[in-house]
Parts: sequence; structure tokens; C-alpha cells
Amino acid sequence: MGILLRKLIRDVNEAKGQFISIVVIVLIGVMFYSGINATFMNLSLISEKYYDEYRFGDIWADFYKAPEGVVDRIKALSYIKMVDGRIVQDLKMNISDMNVTVRLITLPDAKRDVVNDVAIKSGKYFSENESNQCLVEEEFYKAHNLDRGDYIYPIINGNEVKLKVVGSVKSPEFVYVLKDGGELMPDNTKFGIIYIKNSFGQAILGFNGSINSLSAILSNGTNIEDAKDEFKKILKNYGVTSIIGKEDQISNRMLSEEMKGLKATGGTFPIVFFLVAAVIIYIMMGRMVENQRTQIGILKAFGFSNLQVLFHYLSYSIFVALIGCFLGAICGMYLGIGFTNLENAYFHLPPADMKIYPELVIPASVITLFFCILAGFNACKIVLKITPSEAMRPKAPKSGKTILLERIKAFWGILNYSWKIILRNLFRYKKRAMMTSIGVIFSTALVLISLSMLDSINYMVEQQYKNIQNYDIKVNFNRFLNMEEMSSISNIAHVSKLEPVVEAGVEISNGWRKKNVGFTGLIGEPEMYKVTDKKGETVKLPKQGILIPQKLAETLDVKINDMVYIKSLLPGKEKKEAYVKGIVAQYIGQSAYCSLDYAGMFLGEGVCANSAVLKLNNVNDEKEVIDKLKDIPAVSSIQSKSDSLNNLTKNMAASTSSMGVMIILAAVLAIAVMYNIASINIFERQRELATLKVLGFKNKEVKKLVFNENYIIAFLGGLIGLPTGLWMGYSMMSVSNTDSYSFPFIVTVKTYLLSLVLTMIFTAMANMVLSKKIRMIDMIAVLKSNE
Repeated sequence: MGILLRKLIRDVNEAKGQFISIVVIVLIGVMFYSGINATFMNLSLISEKYYDEYRFGDIWADFYKAPEGVVDRIKALSYIKMVDGRIVQDLKMNISDMNVTVRLITLPDAKRDVVNDVAIKSGKYFSENESNQCLVEEEFYKAHNLDRGDYIYPIINGNEVKLKVVGSVKSPEFVYVLKDGGELMPDNTKFGIIYIKNSFGQAILGFNGSINSLSAILSNGTNIEDAKDEFKKILKNYGVTSIIGKEDQISNRMLSEEMKGLKATGGTFPIVFFLVAAVIIYIMMGRMVENQRTQIGILKAFGFSNLQVLFHYLSYSIFVALIGCFLGAICGMYLGIGFTNLENAYFHLPPADMKIYPELVIPASVITLFFCILAGFNACKIVLKITPSEAMRPKAPKSGKTILLERIKAFWGILNYSWKIILRNLFRYKKRAMMTSIGVIFSTALVLISLSMLDSINYMVEQQYKNIQNYDIKVNFNRFLNMEEMSSISNIAHVSKLEPVVEAGVEISNGWRKKNVGFTGLIGEPEMYKVTDKKGETVKLPKQGILIPQKLAETLDVKINDMVYIKSLLPGKEKKEAYVKGIVAQYIGQSAYCSLDYAGMFLGEGVCANSAVLKLNNVNDEKEVIDKLKDIPAVSSIQSKSDSLNNLTKNMAASTSSMGVMIILAAVLAIAVMYNIASINIFERQRELATLKVLGFKNKEVKKLVFNENYIIAFLGGLIGLPTGLWMGYSMMSVSNTDSYSFPFIVTVKTYLLSLVLTMIFTAMANMVLSKKIRMIDMIAVLKSNE
């Protein structure tokens, strides 16, 4: 074993704690880089394979009713690889003492390959002997403890239809089961997918020889917008309600947006840890070179070249990087498996084998080596300038001078001797203090981001479910009702107030920019369904024109008073002009808002509504009111706000877990930084601290000299970390917001204070670990050493 290698091992062994703490920081960075990116790659590969195997569509068209022959017309288009027609209809159903909504979808009577096929998870496909068989989407099947041979009873035209469950299935069309874009979290107890035979569906739904939906797979390279235009021309006489591409299909869009967020996080979040590790290595290697001047001189005197000595010290940085990468890659594999399983609790993709991706380990290693070697080189390049004779002489001590605070006589005079030592040491080593604060800044920023997640969720829930949606029940109708017809609902016992609402789908366009969104009409001064701005203040609805959310305004590139074109997706409606009268906040989905009168005029339906929101005298009467609403033929679905809120809260548990993980990482970062820098501080000041002990300072008093210095650095770094975290959090939230949801970035005063307090607690934990180092200072050995 060479001399330099033995020396490297001794150097590592003498400062094991510092070496391990740097490796831990590098390990976390590599672990998160490989783990998060592995999760992204797992989801991508699994979903692509699943989509291909079960023929996930590229384009969907929904309309009121068309003859089955229209499928052949679509199939004749040159770029169509495969197309299938079907019937899709949402229905009410009573199950498990609950009123739920189910989406009935028809499949071929006999098993064959179709677009958006189903994978049988239990049971079997339809048999020939019974017409009323059904297959149930797996999560809904499990949520209601269904079994093969059970019967369910969806309500069609006011009558319960008996369906026999023959199995459970999954489809690539519903990996994330949402009823519509106005929902954020799936509720498998309240909404499910049921597949029935095509012949039976046509008979019971009155669609003999007809369909109301089709989906197709396009040839590679097909322009999706051109395909949509051709679909519209072919289907224009059949009341087209929507034509969307794969990117706008709700389930796929939610999965794509989640993967996009993972990719962004995996590329930026680990850099924080690499940067902090580089700072620590820079400080540590710089001090090591300074403290080993004599050894460097002796090595050069014995014939070792500048490059050999430089590489010896760089080897420390390389050693840190290699061990951190190796352990981080292993931990990243398990983290990737854990994250993939966590994601799959929401996105129900088929299970797949997990593995380490070499293509992730290589860039992670390159990034780590870059940061570590760059920091090590900048700290060690001074060895090239040291001649043997100069190096073997002790370096001249740094000249002392009056610090700025000493000139403030009134302040300096009231300080005791210990605080004067602390402040003089801080000002003497300003560079080291600033470098230390970098780790503290990022640690505080991570804590702030973590806690702000809870603030943002709480604010969104408060605004969405208590300010904007200040109702108890929402009722949707299967047709437009006039005000007289609605009076029967307002007269139901326990209903204190009713507000009619118009909800429809529209296409809003500004030049070549266009977007399919909701269109919501509300009464003049709504109390139960409000529109608010980003400050949470209620926005008054204009008599003419529309209000749109900020995200939609950015998508369409419009401002207040700009003109847009709106085309209703209801059949027979023409494109009309409308003016944007305001920009509002909307956290879930995207809708254009207007007055009820304007909506009636725009849709040509007069003063009427196709949904309503209800306020109850007492929420405890909710079940009784829902039971009465179920008996009204015009009611297509009923939504309980309390159920929606409970489901959202339950599903947000993953965010709380993420918050805990980030706080733990912030703690590791802060403790590692403080431990490293304070260890260097203690080592360099051994003679000074030993002298103070000889002069009568107790261990407790000596500890205060080092620990209070750490507290000052932590406090000042924490103060800078708060605005840093605010900027980082806002940037992360801006990237993660999508068309489906838009979380506001909210930070309360309590979060600012708690972030600072936690930073100080982490510093106190580091000080506790360092206590032993101060107690173990050997006064005799230190004071006998050469000056």
C-alpha cells in the first residue's frame, strides 16, 4: 500500500464523523436523484406497456346519438389504425346504503380486441347464456365488497335494472378514476365504472343500432388537431359534445402531470444536497491543507510532485463521491420501489419488476464527482504554490484587528468576556461562517417548503369548500329545468335555500389558442356557490361577459376586456363572441363563469338550470334529503360536499407523509453541516479552548463559546433561509400546477416562526453530538504541542 494511500486512510479515520456526515449528504442527493427518476421511469414504462397491450385510444368523441355505421366512416380515414363505437351513460345507483354514480359502458358481447380494452382481474368475460351480465371496475368492486354472482341495480329511466356481476376489470382508460375534470381525488365508493354487453345496453338504454361515443387509435405521426377537425365534420349532425385527444383524457392527463412533476423534482431537488456537500468539502479540505502544511512540505521534500500531492488531497473528495454514489444508488433502488408503490396507490397500473437503472446512476455519479472534485480542487490548489522550505515553517498567525462591533463602545461594553470571544471568532473567520450558513439556509428553506404544503392545502380546502362552495348538497339534472320545476326541490323538508346553476361544456378560443372548459352560470349574488379572486374576496358577476381563472387566461393569452369566442358543446349551437370581464381564482378544474341570465341567453335555453346547490337547516338531515332527491326522475346525480371534503382530506395523507420526509431531510442536512464546520472550529481552536480550561473555564462554559457561535450562524442563516424557501416553494408550486388543479402557495406567520424554531432545534441536536469532542480535549497534550 502506497504512502499517500495510507495517509488518506489515516486522515479519514481521524475524522470519521465528518467523513460520514459528508457521505450521508451525498448519499441523500444521489438517493433522491435515482429514486425519484426511477419512479418516473417505472411509471412511464409500465403505463406505456399497459397502454399498448390494451390499446389505449388516441382520440375520443362523444355525441348524443349516431348510427353504428358512423364507425365505418371514421374507419375509412387513412390514418385510423383502429376504431370502436360504444354507449356511455352516467346513472344513479343505490349500493351499500349509499347513493352513487356509475358510468355504464358497453363492450362487445363476445370477447375481441377493442380500443380501451379491459383486463380481467377476477372472474370471466361475458358468457352467452345471460344478457344482463356486467363487469365492474376493480377499485369500485373492492370498495363495495362485491363478489362474482352478486347483483347490482343501476337506475335507468326511473327503474332499477338488475345486473349480475361476473368479474372485476381494469382498463387503461381509467387508471385514475374521476367522474369529471371538476374533481381532484378519486372516490371509489361514490363513483365507479360498469361494463355491460353492447346488445343489452342498446336495448335498455334505447340505443337500438346506435352509439354515443367512439374512440380510435391513430397512425404514428398523425396531427391530432387535423384528426379532431375531420371527426367534427363527420359527426356534426349527431350533436357532438366533446372531441379530445389523449393528452386531455382525464385519467391520462392526471398521470402525465404527476410524471411531469416527478421529472422536474428529480432534476432539481437533489442539487441542493450536492451543493451543500460541495461547500462542506471546500471548507474541510481547505482547513486540512492549512493544518497539514508541514506534512505537505515533507512530502515535496521527499520527491512527491505537485500533481501527486494535489491528487492525494483530491482523492478525499473522490472517495466521498464514490462511496456516496454507491450507497445512494442502492438506497435509491428501494426508494424508487417505495415511491412507485405509493404512486400506484392512486394510479392503479399493473405491478411490474423494479430495478436500478444504470442510466440514472451514471449521471448521478458524474454530477456528484463534478461538485466534489470542483470543491476539492478549489480548496487544495494552494498546495501547488507551497515550496518545501516554506511549507515546513508554520504559517504566520493571522493579524488581529478591531472588529466593527468593538467600535460601538456602548454595545461592546455590556458584553461579557465569553461573548466577546465568540463575536471576534465569527468576524475573524467570516468566510467559514458564510459557508456554514449556506447549509442552514437550504435546511430552513426545506422546512419552510414542507410546512407550507400544509398551509397551502388548508387554504385551498378552506376556500374551495367553505368560501366558494358554501353549500351542503349539489344536485345535477338530466335536462334543463325551469324555475317552477325547481320549486319542488326547494320545498323538500330541511332544505333552507336553493340556488340554480347552469353547467355546460364549451370550447373557448382566442385565435389558434383554444381550450375545452366548463361553463358555469350563477345567480346575481350567489351565497352558496361563489367566485373569488386570489385573495379570497368574492367577485361580482358581470351582467354581460365572462370571468375566467388565471390559468385559463394564461393558456389563451387573454387579459381583461379582451374578446374570445365561445362555442357550446351542446348540439346545434353556434360560436359566439364574449368579453373577458375579470380574472378569478379556481383551484380545481377550469370553468368560465357568468350570470345565470347571460348563460341562458348564450345557450338559448332561457331562464333555467341543469343543476342546483342546496343549503340544509341541519347537516344531520343530509341523508333524509338525499333519499328524497333520489326519487325525483329528473335528478341524474347527487353530490354531498361533506363526502367530497372527507375524501379529499383522506387522499391528502400522502402530502402529510411527504412533509415529514422533507423535514427529516432538512434535519439531517442542518446537523451534518453544523457537525462538520463546528468540528473544524473545535480542532483549530484546541489550544485556545485548552488554555481557557486551564484558566478555570468549566466544560459548560467552553461549550458555550462554540455552541453559541453555532446558534448565531443558524439564526442568521435561518433568517435568510425564509425568503429563499419562499422563492423555492413558489417556483416548485408554479411548476406543479396544472390544468386540473392549481394550488396556491401560502405561508402563514406560524410557519415562518416554526421553520426558524426547527432550525434552531436541529442546531441544538448537532451541538449535543459535539459535546463529547469538547469534553475529550486533552489539555496537557494540546498545550505541550508546538505553537
